Amino acid sequence: MEPIFSVSFELAGEERTLTLSSDGTAYPADAVAELGVSLTKGSQSGIWCLMANPTVELTVRTIRAELPVDLRAIDVIYHNGYQSWTDSFERRASWAMPGLLHVPHAVVDSHVLDGSGDYRFTPYKLIPGEQHGFTYCYLRTGERVTLVGSLNEDEGFTTVFSSWGNGSLTLDKEPPAHPLAPGKECKLAAFIITTGTLDECLESWLSHAGIKPRPARPLIGFTSWYRHYADISAPALEHDLAGLVQVLEGCDTAGADVAFQIDDGYAKVGDWLDIDTGKFPEGLASFAAKVSEQGFIPGLWLAPFLCERGSRLFSEHPEWLLRDERFGLVATGGNWSGAVALDTQNPEVRAYITHTLQTVVRDWGFKLLKLDFLFAACMLPHAGLNRAQLMVDGLELIRAAVGEDVALLLCGVPLAPAFGRCEYCRIGCDVGLDWDDAAYMRLLHRERVSTRLSLADTRGRAHLDGLVFGNDPDVFFLRDDVRLSTQQKDLLMNTAAASGSVLLTSDDMGAWDDFQRERYYDVLTTFLRRERR
Repeated sequence: MEPIFSVSFELAGEERTLTLSSDGTAYPADAVAELGVSLTKGSQSGIWCLMANPTVELTVRTIRAELPVDLRAIDVIYHNGYQSWTDSFERRASWAMPGLLHVPHAVVDSHVLDGSGDYRFTPYKLIPGEQHGFTYCYLRTGERVTLVGSLNEDEGFTTVFSSWGNGSLTLDKEPPAHPLAPGKECKLAAFIITTGTLDECLESWLSHAGIKPRPARPLIGFTSWYRHYADISAPALEHDLAGLVQVLEGCDTAGADVAFQIDDGYAKVGDWLDIDTGKFPEGLASFAAKVSEQGFIPGLWLAPFLCERGSRLFSEHPEWLLRDERFGLVATGGNWSGAVALDTQNPEVRAYITHTLQTVVRDWGFKLLKLDFLFAACMLPHAGLNRAQLMVDGLELIRAAVGEDVALLLCGVPLAPAFGRCEYCRIGCDVGLDWDDAAYMRLLHRERVSTRLSLADTRGRAHLDGLVFGNDPDVFFLRDDVRLSTQQKDLLMNTAAASGSVLLTSDDMGAWDDFQRERYYDVLTTFLRRERR
C-alpha cells in the first residue's frame, strides 16, 4: 500500500491544502515552501514519517494519509475502538459500524449517551462498509495479517477509516492544537504498514513505536462493584474479605498478586477524601490495613478527572471545571448526579489530584488504584494541547503522584496513551448481571453494559495482553443470582482466564458451595499456569 498524504493549514486567514505522493512529489510548490514539509520512508519497507518545518507561523487543520486496499479480498478487518469500553473485535469489512444516529437527540442529550465515546468528534455514517477505529487497524485473510499502526500516537490520536465502497483505508491524524512556530520542526504523522502473522505484526509495530509493558504479575482476587454497586460499607466488605481469605486458604497462588479492591460508593465522586463516615466510621486506612494483614493488596477505585454535580467540589470550585467554547460545562455522562470534566490543565486541579492520590497511597496505604472514566481528561483540545497530549499528560500526572511502586488498573481510557503506562487496563465494556441487557439498550452506544459484548472485547483485544499492559477482562460470576446460564458463566470465566492477566470476581466467595469452589480452583490453576509473553 503506497500512501498519498494531504495536509491542510491556515495561513493569514486563508486555508491551503498540500498533497504529497509516496515518491515525495508534492504540490502546489508555494505550499511546500510555506509548510516546509518532508516525507521520509524508513530503511525498512512500510515505515512513513511526515515532518513539517514551516517558514512562517501557521495552523495545521488536517493531516491525512490515503491507502488503497481491496477490502473485498480479505476475510475480516479489526478496528481498535476509541477507549476501553468501546466494542473492538474483528468484523466483516462490509458491515456497518454501530453509532448513535438512530437515537433521538433528546435521548442522547438527556442521558449524555455521547459522553464516553468518540461521537462528538468522529463522523458516523451507519452505512455498510464504513467503519473506523483508533491507533491501529489490521486486515486478516486466514492467518496472514496486514497491520497499519501509528508510531507517534502521543502527539495526536490517529483515526483509521475503512471504506468498502472506495477500497481504501484513510488515516486522519489529530493535528497540533497550537500554531506551528517558524523554524521549529514538527512530526505531523508516522506510521507502519507490516505484514505477517498477527503476533509478528504487533511485535514489529510496538518495537518501532518504542512501547514496552510495565512489569506486572497476574492479578486475582475480589472487587466490590458487581456485588454491592455503590451500596458498600465496612461490615459488608469485611464479610467479603473473610470470604476471599476462606477460599484462598491453602490455595497455591504463587506467581500472582491477590487484590481486594473497593469500588465506588465510599464518597461522592470528586470529593474523594470526604469519606462517608456512616459507611466507614473508621475511614479507609484501617480497612486497607486489614487487607494488607491478610497478605493481599488493598485496591481503591477513583475517577480523578471528573466530578459529579452533587459534589462539594462542583459547588465550591466552579473555576476547576472544564468549559467548552461557549463556556458551557463539558458533560461526560449521566452517572451519579451528572458527571462533568475537570480542567486538568488548571494548576489547582493538578495539585488537588496529586494531593488526593498521594493521600490514598501514602496515608491510607492502598497499593492498587483502579482509575476510571479517564477519557474525561481529553474531552476537547485546550490549553495548546490536543486530545492525545491531554490524555498522556493526565496519565503522567497520575504516575508522578503515586510513584513507581503502586499498580495502576486503568479503565475508560483511550488505549494508546495507556500502552506502557500502567500495569493493567480494562479492554472491554462492563459485564452485566444478564447476557445482553434489555432490547432497547442494544440500540445505544458502543460502550454500553453487556456481558456478550464484554466477552467479544476480551477475545478481540486478547492480542494486547502482555505486550502493552496486562488485560483486565472484567469480572466473572459463579453465583446463582445472576441471569446467566451455567454455560455463559463458564464461557465468561474460561475466556478471561485464557486471555487476560486479571481474574477478579464480585461474588460472595464465602457463600460458594463445593462445586463452585472446585470450578474456581480449576480455572485459577489454568490462569496461573498459562504461558505468558
